[in-house]
Amino acid sequence: MSLAKPENNTMGFQPLGQGRDFVGYGGETPKDCWPNGAKIAVSFVLNYEEGAEHTIWNDDKRSVEFLFETHFQRTPLQGRRDTVIESQFEYGTRAGLPRILKLFRKFGWKMTLWQCSRALECAPEYTKIMMDDGHEIACHGNRWRNTPDLAGPDEEYADVLKSFDRIQKLTGRQDLPAGFFTGNGSLYHRHIRARAHKARGLPLLYNSDTYSGDLPYWIESPLVVDGDEDEGMLMVPYSLTNNDHRFLCKGNGVAASADWYDLLKGDFDVLYQEGVEGQPKMMTIAMHNRVLGKPGRIMALKRFMEYIATKPDVWVCTRSEIAQVWREKYPYKKVGVTHAV
Repeated sequence: MSLAKPENNTMGFQPLGQGRDFVGYGGETPKDCWPNGAKIAVSFVLNYEEGAEHTIWNDDKRSVEFLFETHFQRTPLQGRRDTVIESQFEYGTRAGLPRILKLFRKFGWKMTLWQCSRALECAPEYTKIMMDDGHEIACHGNRWRNTPDLAGPDEEYADVLKSFDRIQKLTGRQDLPAGFFTGNGSLYHRHIRARAHKARGLPLLYNSDTYSGDLPYWIESPLVVDGDEDEGMLMVPYSLTNNDHRFLCKGNGVAASADWYDLLKGDFDVLYQEGVEGQPKMMTIAMHNRVLGKPGRIMALKRFMEYIATKPDVWVCTRSEIAQVWREKYPYKKVGVTHAV
């Protein structure tokens, strides 16, 4: 299948290759993945998007179209603000985020923030709080929008650099972000992201724009097409299954917090048992301030946290911690792409 060359690609970004891997580890996954013999790595990820969404307030042409309470019956407004939607997003940081942070503080656990940099800019007071609590601030893009809304790879690259600038300015950390998840990047995004990190001298520990496994895996570095040495790109899979967006889904979603808890518990129990049997895995729990931050829904998260806290050999960690451990145990120069492990 050929790919039409986009306009606005003066830097020569290359699209994702046509090859696909349907084998991965082939059922023979590593047997001693995690520190201290842990049977499972549990990664909580909070999508922080409020303030970065599509809205005329952000000089966009329309309001946002999904992931709010009434998206199933409300179409985007063109050329004017939708305060019904805007206030639902505002709930996320005004009420949802403090509630989630308080719960994690109670357990002493760390999570990874999928941080839209514009959202962080809208409520900078939370930056120090999240960093003081030890949470990882990873990149979820500059704005919460789709790449078709950008003019092409050149603008996509500029948008990535702008996300770096905002995150580093607000955190005071020049080593952030170390990882990313966009969920809506173009076929050029891996190359764009790798080039942006290289240009800024910013280590890229992992890429979570994938859903294809229960363990990290290696792919070839996108910078090989530029003539660079192949240092690999570590993929740390994300989840749309254990994701609170199911509260807002049509058809196969959940309505009651007990249903979401049962989904999380079932997933954890199977993965935990696989670890007991010698093939440890990782589990991702995906959250959104404006979704799971609602009182009735967060009870499911609380119950799940209480449940896994009773189990031995559970490693609750950030994505960066997972990536660092994987790089130490299975360095790319030793194992190569995952199908060679």
